[in-house]
Amino acid sequence: MAKNTINCPQCGADIDVSDVLYQQIAEEVRQKNIKENAQKEYDLKQKEKHLNILKSNLDKQQSEFDSKVQTQVSEAMKIEKRRIEAETKKILNEENAEIIADKDRELNEKSEQLKELSKAKTENERLKREKDELKDKLELENEQKLNQILREEKTKIKKQADDEHFLKHKEYEKTIEDMKLQMAEVQRKAEQGSMQLQGEVQELELESILREKYPFDKIIEVKKGQRGADCLQLVRTKQGLECGKIYYESKRTKDFQNGWIQKLKEDNLEVKADIMIIVTQVMPDGEQKFFLKDGVWVCPFTEIRAFSFVIRQSLLKFHSISITQQNKDSKMEMLYNYLTSQEFKGQLEAIIEGFSSLQSGYQDEKKKMQKIWAEREKQLEKIITNTVTFYGSLKGIAGASIPDIPLLEDGNGKLLNSTNG
Repeated sequence: MAKNTINCPQCGADIDVSDVLYQQIAEEVRQKNIKENAQKEYDLKQKEKHLNILKSNLDKQQSEFDSKVQTQVSEAMKIEKRRIEAETKKILNEENAEIIADKDRELNEKSEQLKELSKAKTENERLKREKDELKDKLELENEQKLNQILREEKTKIKKQADDEHFLKHKEYEKTIEDMKLQMAEVQRKAEQGSMQLQGEVQELELESILREKYPFDKIIEVKKGQRGADCLQLVRTKQGLECGKIYYESKRTKDFQNGWIQKLKEDNLEVKADIMIIVTQVMPDGEQKFFLKDGVWVCPFTEIRAFSFVIRQSLLKFHSISITQQNKDSKMEMLYNYLTSQEFKGQLEAIIEGFSSLQSGYQDEKKKMQKIWAEREKQLEKIITNTVTFYGSLKGIAGASIPDIPLLEDGNGKLLNSTNG
């Protein structure tokens, strides 16, 4: 598949449009990822800054608390010391031993209070150590959580970038593959031709089926332009004896017309066939299987293999009977009576029942495929419209530097689905 290139008007170099588009998409994805990564790193730095502020405030509060406690203890001790010294001097000046004893007791009490104060200080130191340990533990946990968040975010960002790049690449490959398949489908439909060609295909297929299935019979094709139906089957035995004629008319149209029956009967006046059959793709309203009307059998194309086999066997059977019963009713009367009897209809329905069940399976598959084809046609129409618009834009910019793509233009050099040329 040739690359679509344009010629640079400045340097004259050939530029691959697909590569340029791919690089632009890749650059957009890369810039988007860089922007998102920068935003996430900025958010992480803000969180880290907030944690540092909290840590600084905690240290400041601890320092203020320690200083305050130390100041209060020192002041209390100084006051108490001055008071004790004053009272001691007073006691020394007094001669009353009892007072001295009381002061001693009071001094002991104060000593106990100092011990309690010392214990309180010790307890405060213990609380301080526990506080420091708790702070270190919280800082360690916060640091671990922060590192874990950073690792998860980096992993998530990397995976997201890889997934987006992978999906973009797969979307590009899928779009190209779908365009190939859908363009091939459009080309196939365009090559199907007219209804006349479709009818000729069914006629040829009917003749091919008869020749393949009945090698002893002679299949005579009615040439185009000649009066008559499409195909005449001369039924022969293995010994080469001719025992009857079957006249076929093949129809492949959207609607069934009752005038076909009278037309076939008029054509048979010259051929004088024993049995006349209209093989049609579309059955009349209310009919799904074969039926007999005015001496002419109408059969769906999907059942012609089984139906022709039963009809042919009937001719062979009556040919054999007519040889042994020369003096009885005529061959045509016997054949007609048998073909219009319930016995023949029951045998024919039993034989074709197996073919009908198989055909129903084919019809289900056909409906599913038609649904898939319809969806793909809509997708193809959308892709072609976008492709034509993109191609027209490039043509309008670069002019003759863009090579012509016949699939995107009609026979007059205009873009498909284009209204402005």
